Amino acid sequence: MNITQKILKIMGMEIASKLIQSDADCETRLWRAVINTALEDVMITNQNRTEAVLKGAAHDWFASDSEDFEYVCLNADLDPKYVRKRYLDAMEKGIIFFTRKQNLNIKYTELYDRLRKTKNPDDRKNITRYINQLRKTIFEL
Repeated sequence: MNITQKILKIMGMEIASKLIQSDADCETRLWRAVINTALEDVMITNQNRTEAVLKGAAHDWFASDSEDFEYVCLNADLDPKYVRKRYLDAMEKGIIFFTRKQNLNIKYTELYDRLRKTKNPDDRKNITRYINQLRKTIFEL
């Protein structure tokens, strides 16, 4: 597994040593690769919409207390609370961050999804207006 040095520094020696451990069984290495991929996603610096949404989804996964996150961590032989703590510490220190454009792209996508689900014409009109404002702001950045 190819893990960047920045990710290893963020997660600390305990997690890093397990992520690069080559003698773990295949299934454990698979779950560790899932965590590594999510870590790579939160490190995305590109500001286009697709990658911003990937970054946002990975962030939500790390920050949540979901059963899915716990399941992946436990199967990777990692303590989910410790992994989340290391992630949130990196956020607090500004090592992992979102640019304004990334946040706007995430919001744009959320609104567009909401627009697709909304049936009320007035609500659709208001959401469309806000989407257009966001689009203009994003392109000006």
